[in-house]
Amino acid sequence: MKRFGILFCLGLIGVAAYLLNDKRADTISLFDASAFQSPKNANLFMVALNIENNGEPDRLISASSPSAQNVSIENPGADGSAIIIPKNGGGILAMDGAHIMLIAKPDTFEQGAFLPLNLTFENAGSVSVRVQNVGVAEMNHGLANGISETPTPELELKWMIAPSANGAQVKLNTDDFTFTNVEAGTAHAPNHGHAHVYLNGLKLGRLYSDTYQIGALLAGNYTLSVALNSNDHRPYVNDDGPVMDTLVFKIPN
Repeated sequence: MKRFGILFCLGLIGVAAYLLNDKRADTISLFDASAFQSPKNANLFMVALNIENNGEPDRLISASSPSAQNVSIENPGADGSAIIIPKNGGGILAMDGAHIMLIAKPDTFEQGAFLPLNLTFENAGSVSVRVQNVGVAEMNHGLANGISETPTPELELKWMIAPSANGAQVKLNTDDFTFTNVEAGTAHAPNHGHAHVYLNGLKLGRLYSDTYQIGALLAGNYTLSVALNSNDHRPYVNDDGPVMDTLVFKIPN
């Protein structure tokens, strides 16, 4: 009887562990994963994808693929910063922020084909997605496609709710700029558009209003950056570069 009780308890522990792991694996979802081939190097691909977090804040640790020769996470301008997905929030890996670069042979990853990709998170563990080769695309990190206007839009960030472990809310004070949510393909209208929001280099998304709510975060150092963009997704620029503002903050342990 005593032996049966021990086995029963062990069984309950096993079920609880399974349910816990299964729940953790479901908190992070990856979708819309596309690989853009470099026009200068047929073996090099830039991967863009969306991350959805339905749980507590999590940290992106690494990326890998059994079908690629090499996979790396690139974070231009914020290299070394922790890539955090806020609680019940999301992020976009894209060329204008943190993204993934992979090397694969074109004969094994032709246009239209799929390649498995695994992202490892601190809490959710390994999450898989299928990445499709969508063909050649120009990989431009610069501001050559930026647009300037007279008068130049201006932006200043202020906290509405100061950062804490529970999150924060930021206010965008703008001059000579109008937020507009338009359909894809809409032509440029001077001093109209939207904002791009970045946290430690990770693009959190587009913003079509003057306030933004950030979900709960892990302890650590953060840089929140917001840039103004036109209806056709070009960055507004001034004499100093992109029209943007930045707030630096820390979430204590």
